[in-house]
Amino acid sequence: MVKRTLIAIAVVALVACAVQAAGPDPHFFGGTDDVAIKVNNEDITIGWPYEYKALTICTIPVYLNVGYFVQIDDCDGRKIEMQQVDCGDIGKGGDDWPCYFDCETIKIRSNFEVKMGTSRTKIGPVIDGWDSYYDGGDVVPGDGGWHELKVCVKAWKAKLLNSAPGKKVKVGELNITVKPNV
Repeated sequence: MVKRTLIAIAVVALVACAVQAAGPDPHFFGGTDDVAIKVNNEDITIGWPYEYKALTICTIPVYLNVGYFVQIDDCDGRKIEMQQVDCGDIGKGGDDWPCYFDCETIKIRSNFEVKMGTSRTKIGPVIDGWDSYYDGGDVVPGDGGWHELKVCVKAWKAKLLNSAPGKKVKVGELNITVKPNV
């Protein structure tokens, strides 16, 4: 009888060791047998089987060559459709008649501070004198957000007899230019 009891105790001890060697099981002993220690002020948990935590030993900076980026929202959908105005409305006198004027609001964003500009290209013989400018400012911050600007074109001494009549006679193109604001 003593021999059977010793064999039973040995079998129970062997099973207990085998369960622990297989790893923590939440069904035995109410949970896990992990032990926490501190190494270089970081908590590292060691359990059975032992787990190793990766430690950072070197940090390498990563760089990217980011170029200048400027975008105008829906540029192809924009147009200037000048209407006849009193020449005094655009700072001109009676000798500059007929005078025309229109503005277009554009949305622009950039990753650098932008100085806006314009250039114009005449198409056909109708335009004599003209100018373009930004109403309300011509600098866009480089914060990446969308900003609205109002670009205007004024024309004077238009040679109306040099073109056939029409509602949308193309007489020029307005070019939006950008450069760093330095």
